[in-house]
Amino acid sequence: MRKLSWLMVLGLALAFAGLFATRAVAAGPNSPQFIPNDQSFWDDSKNWTTNFGPAYRDTIESATELLPCTAQFALCFHSGAAPYPCKLSADGKSADCKCTVANSTNYVLETAILNYDVYVKTVKACGTDGTNCQSPDQAPVCGKLKNGRLIPGANVISTFDPDSQDQIVAAIEEGVSAVTQCPKQPYAACMTAPCTLNPDGSTAQCKCPVFTGKFQLIGPGAQCSLGGRLVPSASYNPILDSDVINLP
Repeated sequence: MRKLSWLMVLGLALAFAGLFATRAVAAGPNSPQFIPNDQSFWDDSKNWTTNFGPAYRDTIESATELLPCTAQFALCFHSGAAPYPCKLSADGKSADCKCTVANSTNYVLETAILNYDVYVKTVKACGTDGTNCQSPDQAPVCGKLKNGRLIPGANVISTFDPDSQDQIVAAIEEGVSAVTQCPKQPYAACMTAPCTLNPDGSTAQCKCPVFTGKFQLIGPGAQCSLGGRLVPSASYNPILDSDVINLP
C-alpha cells in the first residue's frame, strides 16, 4: 500500500476538522440567529427596521415588502404545535422550530432580514417598501439564501412560500376580520431564521428569534397560546391590529 505524504495527511486532517467544525456551528446551541450576533444591537431603536420594533418582530406593513426569491427554503409559517412544534429555549430568547423544506419561489419579508448588512443593501436596491424588487431574485437578500449563506452555520433559511404570501396579502385586503388577534406574549419570528436540514431532507430545525408582543395568526382554528413550552410562529401587521386601527 502506498504511503501518504505528510502534505496529504495534513490536507485530510484539515478537511475533516473543517467538516466537523461546520457541523458543530450548524447544530450548536450557541450558533447565531442574527448578524451581528448581539441582542443589544437589534433592540436598539436606531437599528429597528420599522417603528414597531426590531427586525425579529416580523412586522409587515405592505404586501410589496415580500420580495420573491428562488432557492431552497424552510417554511415555518404553520409551525408552533405538533407535528411541527416550536419549543422555547431555556432563556426564552429563541425557539427551536421544526419546519417543512421546499424548492420553489419563496418570499423574504424585507423588514425582517436578520443580517443587518444584507438588510441595508436590500433596502438600498429595493426601496423601503420593496417596490423596486418585485421580480424573482432582484433583491440582494435572495443571493444569500442559497445554502443558508445569510447566517453563518445555517444550510437553509426560513422564508414564506407562495401560499403563505397569498394568505397574507388576502388578509391585508380583507381587514381585521381575516386574522386572529393575539395579546402580548412570546412568539417565534422565523422570517430569515437560520435552519439545519434534518436527515429526512424534507424538514429542518430552525432557530427562530422570539419576540414578546402582540401578533396575528391566519387560518381557521388558530391558537394564540399552545401550552407548555410551545409558541406559535407568527408575525405582526399594524394594518390589521384592531388597537392601532381604533386609535383616535
